[in-house]
Amino acid sequence: MSTELELKFLLAPAYLPQLQASLTQLGQISHYEQADLLNAYFDTSTNWFRQHDMGLRSRLKKGRYEQTIKLAGTQHGAMQMRPEYNEPCASVIPQLVSFPSYIWPENADVGKLQAELTELFRTDFNRSSWQLRCADGTEVDLAYDQGQVVAKGKTQPIAELELELLTGDPQQLFVLASQLIQLLPLQTGWLSKAARGYQLAFDTRLKLPTDIGDSLLAQVKALQQAEACYLQQQDLLALGIAAKALSAIASATGKLGQLQQLSVTASALAQQLAANQPVFALQEYSLLLLSLSQYLYQHA
Repeated sequence: MSTELELKFLLAPAYLPQLQASLTQLGQISHYEQADLLNAYFDTSTNWFRQHDMGLRSRLKKGRYEQTIKLAGTQHGAMQMRPEYNEPCASVIPQLVSFPSYIWPENADVGKLQAELTELFRTDFNRSSWQLRCADGTEVDLAYDQGQVVAKGKTQPIAELELELLTGDPQQLFVLASQLIQLLPLQTGWLSKAARGYQLAFDTRLKLPTDIGDSLLAQVKALQQAEACYLQQQDLLALGIAAKALSAIASATGKLGQLQQLSVTASALAQQLAANQPVFALQEYSLLLLSLSQYLYQHA
């Protein structure tokens, strides 16, 4: 079992050469790899895995299959943490008995789940990945994925950069991400490939948040959800909700000494959104959300 600790960003393919050129400025590249990854996601007719916040996937890479189960995790703004289990697999169809018995909820009938497995969607992409050694010895895997989500004859593009901690200090993820945001037009990524696949497979739309909430974590979640609604659906109502969330964040961070500067940035961005000026691609917004994510992670 391993626990993913990663940050995800959206980045247009046109910036891949600039990304590659930037990495040599940020650390020592110890390994580079490029490969096609073919991924099939499975569930039952009743979406048992989805209901239990579990993701089941098989992956074909360089002629070998691997199956993965991701369990319910936590999200601290843009930072995602999820336990995952990886096992070799003989074919595209996962074999559930290969996973440790203790990962299953009580009373789960693994044999019945196996019999009911059906492929829901695929996420096929080309991955360029670099292992970067930071000055303090922390090692980070940077993976740029370009491809598409495919479900029931429908597709959505994939163009995203993931930063995953391999060894060392988790805080270096935030340092590295901050440096990249200042070099490239990165947007924080909120939805996983699996979440996008489920949406496409079942033709569901993202829902606008109805409550901003009182806690900083709830406010950041509402902001990310509104952002995703705008980016995916061009829903202008999302801009107003995002403005309210940013105003709430400004109020909350203004009361925290170490985050007072974020309060000023959040207030300024809220004013832009109130005037229907989208700011989600701006450097200030990405740095704001990254700083909030770092704070939430540190105080989880």
